[in-house]
Formats: sequence, C-alpha cells, structure tokens
Amino acid sequence: MLENTEAIALDKTGNDLGERLKTALKQSADSPSTRRNRQHFWKKFEAWCAERGVQSIPADPDSVVYYLVDQARRGQKKATLNNMRWAIDSTHLNQGLQAPGNDPEAKQLIKGLMRELTDKRPEQAKTDKKKPITIDLIRKMNFPEGRKGIRDKTIMLLGFATGMRRSELAMIRREHIEETSFGLQIMIPSSKSDQMAEGETVDVVKAAKGRNLDWCPVKAVLTLLSMHKNRWLFVPDKTLDTGFKTKHMDGNTIYRIVKKYGAQVGLNPEEIGAHSLRAGCATYLLEKEVPPAAVQKQMRHKSFDTTQQYNRGETARALAGAY
Repeated sequence: MLENTEAIALDKTGNDLGERLKTALKQSADSPSTRRNRQHFWKKFEAWCAERGVQSIPADPDSVVYYLVDQARRGQKKATLNNMRWAIDSTHLNQGLQAPGNDPEAKQLIKGLMRELTDKRPEQAKTDKKKPITIDLIRKMNFPEGRKGIRDKTIMLLGFATGMRRSELAMIRREHIEETSFGLQIMIPSSKSDQMAEGETVDVVKAAKGRNLDWCPVKAVLTLLSMHKNRWLFVPDKTLDTGFKTKHMDGNTIYRIVKKYGAQVGLNPEEIGAHSLRAGCATYLLEKEVPPAAVQKQMRHKSFDTTQQYNRGETARALAGAY
C-alpha cells in the first residue's frame, strides 16, 4: 500500500488508485479484531436482506430498523443489537455512504426498541458482566506439571496481575519484557485503548512474602521464558517443544484456557471469560484500597468512570460504622 503512495499522488489520469488507497487506509484504521467483528455482523445482515429481497447496501433505514426488531424478537440482547447496528453503519461509512442508523426517524425508532426491551424484556437488556477471577481463586487451580502447566499458570497470573486483554497477552514478545527493580515492565505496542499504536506499558510487581511467592507473576514469566526459545511468550501446545517456530498463541485459545481453569474451581463457564482476569485485577486492587487513579493507569482506562464500575464495595466501605 505505502509503496504506491507517490504514484497515486502524481496520478492525473482520474483512475481509482486514490480511492483504493483511501479504502485501504480506512481498513487499516481498525484493529484486525474490529474488522472481524464488523464482518461477522455484516454478513448476518446481508443474509437477512438476501432472504427478503431487499438491498443491503446502501440499506434503507427502515430495513435496518426491521432487521433489529426481528433480531430482538429472536432473543438477541441489547449489546448484540448495538453491535449489529454499528457494523451496518460503519460498513456504509467505510464505503463513503450515509449510515442508515443515523437517519433521524431510524434513530428514534431504534431508541424506542431499546426502551421496549428495557421495560418488557429486561433479561435481554441486561449487560452480562464476566465474573472476576482473583488471586484467591488462581491459588486453588491445579496446573499440570511441565511446560504446558507453567504456561497456563503464567497466563492466569499475568492476566490477573496486569489486567491485560487476551489479545495483548497473546502478542507479548521477549523484547517487550524488561526486568526492573520492582519486577517487570511489559510494553504493549498497540491495543484497544491505543489505536494509534503509540505504545503503552504495564507494571508487574514481584510477590513480596509468604504463600504469594509460589504464585508470583514475575517468577512465572521468567520461568516460562527459560523453558523455550520462541520469540513469543505464549505459544501453542505444539510449539512449546520446538524453539525455532515463531507462531504465537491466539486470543481465543487464552479465552478457552481461562474458562477451563475457572470451571475447575467451580465457576460457571458461561459467567467467565478472558475478561474475568482483567476484571479480577481491577476489583482486587480497588478492594485493597489502591488509589483509583493508580488502578485506572494500570488498567489503561480512558475514562475514570470505567474504573469505578469495578469499585463495587466503595460505598459500603465508606459507610462502615456510620450506623
């Protein structure tokens, strides 16, 4: 793409090279996971339109409203309906078209639909939040002997200690890890909260004493690095015993690992996921009365309100002894 920029800039023939460049740049503005999610929901809308003989792009605003109503009747939750609308609108915008969901009448009708869900089908309007997994639960997990067990234990400990997202954990490379006086500092080249890829860092603090020493995330990371020569920290099962391969573990595998060990300690697999480690990090730190501003920085939340969502016991702690 970038190799042809000069030719496009000098092009005077009126062909579509410039438009192709703009399309490519628009696609690059989103992360691969964002593009996958958009494509997933867009294909569903395309199929729905094809079954009914209506045009998917540019879509009539009424078609989008009817589609969302139909999906709501089929039991789709409010969050999923919002994702469906986002996929339809962003697909249109990426092709230089008006977003059908931004039509004034459509916006009003969609608002009415969401209100109906809240009033008459509250179970669909409810947002499912993954239950947090903290160090107390991780200590009860039974990890197998050998590299695989060390890898899985490191995923759980590091995910909890840093609050990193599963996609971020999957992409950790050796050169991203720096030893410090307090433990480790891990560089995250790009993330959901760093779309411009300016780079962020998270701190991993050594366990200080007692039983925590056997569950130290710093010790686990360094041990795992000594057990294979791969450039990636977390690698698939087949790659663990072959140091020369460069394949890294994907986020979906980390998701399955978290659910596996969560179920092992009695958690409902439907109520946990990779985000449970991130939620566990924020919840645990706030319960330990770590200053919320420090928790926000560690979690890399853009909004302080997002951090406060995990501060479930703040009011109770503040009111303790008041009565």
